[in-house]
Order: sequence, then C-alpha cells, then structure tokens
Amino acid sequence: MANNSSFHHFSHGHHDLVLAVDYNFYGTRMVTASSDHRLKVWDRKDDGWTVTDVWKAHDAEVTDVKWNGPFVGEIIGSIGEDGLLRIWQEDVLEAPLSGRRFKRIYQQPSATRVPYMSLDFKNIGTETYLAMISRDGQLTVCEPVDHDNLSEWQILWQDYLCKTPQRTEETGFRLSWHHEKLPAWPAIMAGLDRKSLSLAVSVMDTVKIFRTDKDRKFYTAAEVRGSDALIRDVAWANGSMRGFDVIATASKDGIVRVYELHTPGISETSASEPKRTNDPHSGLKSPTFPKPHQSGIGAGLAGGPRGGRNEEQDRPGRVNQEAKLVAELSAHSGAVWRVGFSQMGDLLVSTGDDGLVQVWKKANNDQWMQYAEVDAI
Repeated sequence: MANNSSFHHFSHGHHDLVLAVDYNFYGTRMVTASSDHRLKVWDRKDDGWTVTDVWKAHDAEVTDVKWNGPFVGEIIGSIGEDGLLRIWQEDVLEAPLSGRRFKRIYQQPSATRVPYMSLDFKNIGTETYLAMISRDGQLTVCEPVDHDNLSEWQILWQDYLCKTPQRTEETGFRLSWHHEKLPAWPAIMAGLDRKSLSLAVSVMDTVKIFRTDKDRKFYTAAEVRGSDALIRDVAWANGSMRGFDVIATASKDGIVRVYELHTPGISETSASEPKRTNDPHSGLKSPTFPKPHQSGIGAGLAGGPRGGRNEEQDRPGRVNQEAKLVAELSAHSGAVWRVGFSQMGDLLVSTGDDGLVQVWKKANNDQWMQYAEVDAI
C-alpha cells in the first residue's frame, strides 16, 4: 500500500460525480468534468490545487474532457450526454472564477444524434488532430482548417466500426492516439509512412489499430483480441524507441491486459523479444494474431468499394502488424474502468470498481508487476 502522505486530498467542489479528469502537457493544470454539467479548471500552486474557473459546459452530464497540447493556446475539448463536442479556449483577460474565462470556440453535434463516449487530441508540433467515437460505434477524426485557429474544423474520416448495437445493449467504445511524433522505427523500416497518424479504438471486446498511409487515408493495421468481456478503456504508451508499441486495456471482467504491437519480419529480428512471464495473471495467453480478415469496414477504411480491401493493402505507406498478449493483470476485485501510462511509458495505472488505484511497472525480466496500490476512497 502506498503512503497516503504523498498524495493531495481535497474536495473537488462539484455538485455531483466527477466522470473525467485530465492534466495539461506539463502537469501543472487539471480539468475535471462532472455529472453536474460543469467543467472546473485547477492550477497547481504551492504544492496544492486552486480553482481557476468553473462553468456550465453542457446541458447534460460531461462524460469526457481532454487538454490539447501547449502550442496553440490553452485549449480544452469536452463531450457530454447532450450529444455535443465543444472546444474551449482560455481568455486570460477574463477574471478568474468569473465563469467566462474559457470561451467556447467550436461546437459539433454527433452526426448520428447518439452521444459521444470518448475523445482525444493528438499534436505533431503545431498540428492538432481530434478523434471522437459515439455510443453507436461511429468514429470521427477531424483536423482544423487552419492549424493555427481551432475555431473551424473539417472531417478527415468518419465511419462505423461495428454493427450498430441494440438500444438496450451495453456498449464500450474508447480511443487513444499514439501521441509521439514518429511511429516505432521497425514499422518505418517496413514501409510505414513516417508521418502516419496512429489510433487505437476499443470496439466492444476488441481493439482496432488504425494508421494512415502516405495519402493520409486510414486503414486497419492490426486487431487486438484476447478479452471475452467488454473493454472499458484503452491506452497507448509512449516509447516507440523500444522498437514496438505497447497498448493496455481495461475490461469489465476485472483484468488489465497489456499487448505489444510488432511489425512482422522487422521487430522480431531487430528489436529485443519480450520474455514469457511466469506470473499466473500475466501472459497466460500470448497468441500472435493474423492480420484482420476482409470486411466491409476495412474496405471503407481503405477508401475503396466494399470488398476491395486486399487490393488497397499495397498502397504506399501501409504496413500490417501483429498484436501479442504479454500480460493479464488481475489485482482489481471488480470491473476496471480506466487505464493510463506515464509520460515515459514505463508505468501503467489502472482504476476500478474496488476504489483502488493500481500502479504496474515492467521488471527487468519483462514481467509486468504490481508496483503500488493506492486506496482512493
């Protein structure tokens, strides 16, 4: 159990549950999103957190919120049960705690009138990209018309990732960009475009890995399987210099699963192979999955007609990859809701219904081990 004296305890001040929290690039600012329809921005001062502003952001629960990178101003993106994406920009001329310090500069309703479930920003220098997915499985990727002005956006790609779920069916859709500037070097050696955008999307019990080719068209690079339960969250670790990517998922069955994404014929010979773990909850299953089969969704991603995915797979800048399940971590006693990696990608954090924050770290023998446990209640 971690020492609670090293953690800050303070009241969030919302009138209802806090549903999402995010930090800015430097970790000096924090935004909380709540069921009370409000966003609250905090600044770290003197080893504590003080409220800078709070305002009504949506006409329903605010389900997710993210800070954008630091290169084009202080920008926040939020989604709510009102079916809207809203982007906010800080106006430093407005007084703190005025409720007007963050101005709404953009709004986009869900194209299907079904609320969004997840959003994430990606930055490459001053370029900004935004991805959202709705509760019926429609993924939308946008970029600004002018990357210096985030008040006007255009859609790069929009498509359904699965058959529309029944209205009474429990769904799970989350997404995470690969936030580094360049992909892993073995993938580039195999022909992947150096400027490829990479996105992991959890679709019910599967994670789909999308990348862009030289024409900036999205395609399915891999599918990550291994969970028989609904996936609640997905995270993509930094650290592509290791030669392969690391992706983690949080599942309803209480298991945190860690996967490695390798480029066949390159990473196996050029990068160090992970050792098989002996932990009973880590790496019991380590299959190598073949590339995804032909599907209508894949054909849509390739920009061609239904049934034309194989013909499109040889487009310049496209590389198929393989996902390997390397760890199954089961310290939680209930469903796991969120996972996230540290900035360096060496620590993995998970939270669940048991009210515990579990911290995991990869040991020298390549096993993912429990590093710390924090009682968050």
